[in-house]
Amino acid sequence: MVPPNVVVVLADDLGIGDLSPYGSRLIRTPAAARLERRGVVCEAMYAAAATDTPSRAGLLTGRYGARYGLPASTEPGGDAGLPPEAATVARLLGRAGYATGLFGQGRLGTGAGQHPLDHGFDRFEGTLHGTDVAPLAWHQGRTVVEDDTDSASAARRLTDAALDFVDEQRDGPFLAVLSHLAPHAPYRVEPRFHGASAAGAYGDAVEQLDHYLGVLLRHLDRGRLTDRTLVILTSDNGPRYEGRTQDRRGRKPEVFDGGVRVPFLASWPGVTRRTRDRTPRSLLDLTPSLCALAGVDPPDDLDGEDLSPLLSGGAAPERGPVYLFFDQHPNAVRSGRWKLHVAFGAGQTAYMPQLFDVEADVREAYNLAALHPDVVERLSGPLAALRDDVAAEAAARKEAATV
Repeated sequence: MVPPNVVVVLADDLGIGDLSPYGSRLIRTPAAARLERRGVVCEAMYAAAATDTPSRAGLLTGRYGARYGLPASTEPGGDAGLPPEAATVARLLGRAGYATGLFGQGRLGTGAGQHPLDHGFDRFEGTLHGTDVAPLAWHQGRTVVEDDTDSASAARRLTDAALDFVDEQRDGPFLAVLSHLAPHAPYRVEPRFHGASAAGAYGDAVEQLDHYLGVLLRHLDRGRLTDRTLVILTSDNGPRYEGRTQDRRGRKPEVFDGGVRVPFLASWPGVTRRTRDRTPRSLLDLTPSLCALAGVDPPDDLDGEDLSPLLSGGAAPERGPVYLFFDQHPNAVRSGRWKLHVAFGAGQTAYMPQLFDVEADVREAYNLAALHPDVVERLSGPLAALRDDVAAEAAARKEAATV
């Protein structure tokens, strides 16, 4: 199989229930529906972390952001960020001859060695932070070309930059990551999208995002690149202030399903089979999967697992437990029908541990820990071991940085 071009469209704080493949009724998303018709819909995909920066780091490296001591979100002038030695998917695919570009927000730090161009991307245009930072500068490469960006136009601008990149690299292979600012608050859109949806300003932002996804897909059609390109649509975490969680409990930054369950649509026409996958998975799985499709040996220390058979028309692979992080702490684990919450890092409480059967109880409303102590014990041990392993690596990195 010829390695595909890859386009990853990453939304910011998008509710899983706000796309038509996941039951949206008030927000129209025809481009997302096109991906559904020609590809895979993951119904139990989890973010790599409950907040922006560690989640994005996990997606791009296949490793927990807590291993790098990453904060919930990087801030201007801060020292924290993804270290330059991290093996990102851009760097790994670059070794196989892929051209790589990041368009939109980086959010992985602004210190030495933390720029997207230091992490394996050949081209970068966008912002180093999200819309919670003001003023928000727009960069082309390492150069600031605009001191204060109007986020209403960001979806168009980053899509235009990505399409230029696609045209330049049409002979492939290429990896393009479109990292949108939307629909993170404040919900700003171009004038033609004001009032377009039946779901207020948030819905307008989602419909604008879907519109530019459609622009991208039609551009691939015109360039006869569609059948050679794997397109993935997902989000860094669940919604915060507005947005639909499919009535699941919690919102960002909680590790209840409403905060960490994210959409994941993947379409490679002629290769992917139309299917709805219900196996619990993690965005950590993206890096090892793209490495497999590109014929690259991934590092042997990844936390993610390879789901490339599902993306290339094969049978859906099994997956081990999915661990869910709040800041530096693994506070929950999903394994099959079970979801266990513990209190690592937040002090022990009388109501922990909590065990939910999330297939029968999507609201995580009824604690079954006392009824199934064997399940609690089976899931608690590996969760504690992971906590200790991640904390030890983060401490070693911090100590090495101070030497």
